[in-house]
Amino acid sequence: MNLSKEKGLLSKHFYILLFFFIIIIGSESFSPAEPIKIGLLSPPHNDPIDGFKPYLWGAEMAAAEVNAREGKQGIQFLLVLRGGKFDREKDLKDLRDFIIEERIHFLLGKIGQESIIPLAKLAQEQKIPFLVFPIDFLEAPSTAKEPSNLFWISPAPEAFQRAAVRTAAQFPQNRFFLLARDSDSGRSWAKYFWETLRRLKPDTHPEGEIFLAERGEDFQARFRSILSSKAEICVSHLGSQEWIQFALAAKKQGYFKKIIHFELASAHQEVLMALKKEAPEGVWGINTFPFWFLEGKETQDFVNKYRNKTGLYPGIDALSGYGSIYALFEAMKKAGSLESEKVIEALGGLSFPTPVGALTIRKADRRALWPIWCGVSKKVVNYPFPILKELKAFGPDSFLTSSPQEESSTESPSKEKTK
Repeated sequence: MNLSKEKGLLSKHFYILLFFFIIIIGSESFSPAEPIKIGLLSPPHNDPIDGFKPYLWGAEMAAAEVNAREGKQGIQFLLVLRGGKFDREKDLKDLRDFIIEERIHFLLGKIGQESIIPLAKLAQEQKIPFLVFPIDFLEAPSTAKEPSNLFWISPAPEAFQRAAVRTAAQFPQNRFFLLARDSDSGRSWAKYFWETLRRLKPDTHPEGEIFLAERGEDFQARFRSILSSKAEICVSHLGSQEWIQFALAAKKQGYFKKIIHFELASAHQEVLMALKKEAPEGVWGINTFPFWFLEGKETQDFVNKYRNKTGLYPGIDALSGYGSIYALFEAMKKAGSLESEKVIEALGGLSFPTPVGALTIRKADRRALWPIWCGVSKKVVNYPFPILKELKAFGPDSFLTSSPQEESSTESPSKEKTK
């Protein structure tokens, strides 16, 4: 569906996209007269936060594929979209009324961290599952203490942190500087980074650390502090927007020619697309969907369909929207029922197909276990943005707690193929 053609249908509160597709489950019979509705949640439609459309487009693609495969007889699925600030009491009340009046069976969405728990509690009250992709997923860890109907269709922040420190430990250099957000999660990450790096690389020399405020930082002063130290490598966790500002300013100063830099968010697809040819080369980062490297038919079919639909390259948000629809579909087949409570039970431990391979929702914390890749940015003629080369794969269990001996193990880099 071309969203530009549908712009007139949008309202401040919600708009509806209708998908008809069939699911045949076990021996049960379902009446097409009673459609199954999936509520798809977003930030407010006038919110400047970018990135919801790719999530939506991914969900649309999955629904269309199921439609084509399952035929025209049977259940109608309605994908119902609604925007709002769901950490506010009024928006939650309106959403509760909406769920009841529209008879919503399942919820999924790309949502800010502050809204996730209030939404999950509301969904739990209504006895329906909620599949979420946090807007800033690197700041949204799961604790297994959340409502049991909440399922995280996103990589774990711990996976990125573990992959970053393991990769840093394998550099021949040993003098490190650390940049992190001035937040509880930022300071927790710094503590984990130094403790783990010293264990993996005993000759590590910490040359300094800086905790940055979320907005309005004087990057020039930070460049001087880093470069005046004896650091050979700077590792940072700034987030997408802050990294874009940092990278543009640092490139003008010739910063990346003087030090090796590793930023956890530097290889997010939305970051690469925002910077395009202005993105610096030689920066280490982490990617969750290196489609230029993955040659499987499912991967390339997804990329081609997404490109044909949008003219863009897909990232983790599109992949999550796509996978969330398939997770619900597979859970329904596993449950042998469309009853929400049975689908919630089926989602725990579920494996479902995605263009990056089959993902499994871990029962302990209801988190999709996601593979990730580390590499260094390099400009190529095939794409309008740098891609990661020298790729090193980390399995979907990279965030699991391990012993020091297991932590010290070295993963073999993936064999890269030039394209």
